[in-house]
Amino acid sequence: MTGYEPRFYRASMGRMRWRSFRVVHLETDLWIAVDPGSYSPFMEEFALSRAKHYREMLDNHILQVPHFLTALTPYPAPAMPLPSIIAEMYSASAQSSTGPMSAVAGAVAEHVCSDIGEKFNVKEIVVENGGDIFMKIASQAVISVYAGTSPLSEKIGVVISPEATPLSICCSSGTVGHSFSLGRADACMIASRSGALADAWATSLANEIKDSSSVKEITETALKKTGILSVVIIKDDVAGIGGNLEVKML
Repeated sequence: MTGYEPRFYRASMGRMRWRSFRVVHLETDLWIAVDPGSYSPFMEEFALSRAKHYREMLDNHILQVPHFLTALTPYPAPAMPLPSIIAEMYSASAQSSTGPMSAVAGAVAEHVCSDIGEKFNVKEIVVENGGDIFMKIASQAVISVYAGTSPLSEKIGVVISPEATPLSICCSSGTVGHSFSLGRADACMIASRSGALADAWATSLANEIKDSSSVKEITETALKKTGILSVVIIKDDVAGIGGNLEVKML
């Protein structure tokens, strides 16, 4: 878990379409949006309780398995009963060749999203956690890809249809934000049904981008991986795009 960074992009995310609120607990900082008809004031307290629940679950597991926090490569899951969010992070780590904590933001976004959706029977919901999104929507939405100083930043949009959701959209960067990266990607966006897997693959593939010449090869590699639905990789003025989701220039 990493330190707080101002979420400047939240101001432009669906202000007219959704009723949104923010939940903060320690390093967890969630932006949550639902359709106005589904909103309840009790939703905010419930969301905070779930954020605390998953943080406690992670902290307890780290006390038992300290390497879960620090490993930068896959660490074998212990032979003990594991909460589903922990098991998903171990699995995503093994598939993507990263440490388990590379999946944390996406996994928390998915679980909080699912919990709120089930509790309040919402029509639409988006949970964003440090740039990683899990969503279930009833009509089309477009997510622009932020890539820092790249001339392609916010010029590429991923079109999300209701049929594609529930869906995770996670992004990693070696040039933007506070997250640790071994690469120099301006943006590596991965779409997957699994929040943990999208987050872990975004981290893993972003690690491989050293300059713009590697974008094509890493994009092709990403599209061969099980569980990856779509990918957008940006380095400088070069973009690699592919997968099942529609992508358009904005």
